[in-house]
Amino acid sequence: MKGFYILGGYPDLQTFEECFSYVTNRADFVEVGIAYNDPVADGPIIAKAADVVVKNRTNMEDILDIVEKHKKSKLYIMTYSNIFYQYGLKEFSSKYNSLIDGVIVADLPNRHHEFFYDKGFEIPIIPFVTPESRQEDIEKLKDNKADFIYFVGVRGVTGSSVNFLSDELIDKVNVVKKITGKKVVFGFGIKTKEDVKKVLTYSDGFVIGTQAVKRQDDINEFQRYIDSIVGQ
Repeated sequence: MKGFYILGGYPDLQTFEECFSYVTNRADFVEVGIAYNDPVADGPIIAKAADVVVKNRTNMEDILDIVEKHKKSKLYIMTYSNIFYQYGLKEFSSKYNSLIDGVIVADLPNRHHEFFYDKGFEIPIIPFVTPESRQEDIEKLKDNKADFIYFVGVRGVTGSSVNFLSDELIDKVNVVKKITGKKVVFGFGIKTKEDVKKVLTYSDGFVIGTQAVKRQDDINEFQRYIDSIVGQ
């Protein structure tokens, strides 16, 4: 599973539309980030870009209208709990259930997913697993509604560096796959095609965020980067 994260509305709606249209035709899925004014899980590059979107007062519905017009691959929305609370959990789900294949909520622990579902949220929530996740917590993900499990392969924020072939990461991903029977997508820290090749020796997919957003304000540079990852 080839995936990329791009930030909705960055640096403006027109450029975002060009980037999304390009990447959705070349990836198996796209994560579209919805900017939040306190992005605790984001590294400096994505946080700075999110600040631009927030200051531009970019409307989430305008972002999702663009996504709906161009979507060719699976779509996941990545954001923070307050975005959904402010919109209304049931209201958001009712409006976008047919468009969005899953949501990734950076500040929502796996054990709190049921709170969303109990409030009428019907879009699958992608669970996170880290190298520190306990076996008993991984066991609870067997019946999760999501397409895959998001493996956070780095301690820290997005854009950090990581040894992709460490025994610790390989063993942990294999444990998660064996226990849950679900696909595991590796995120955080991936920069190059060589990184991708390493990760795909034991995971079912990857997602690249920081390096894509870094180039998102220049459509030509963005296209070259995407092609460098997914091209032959």
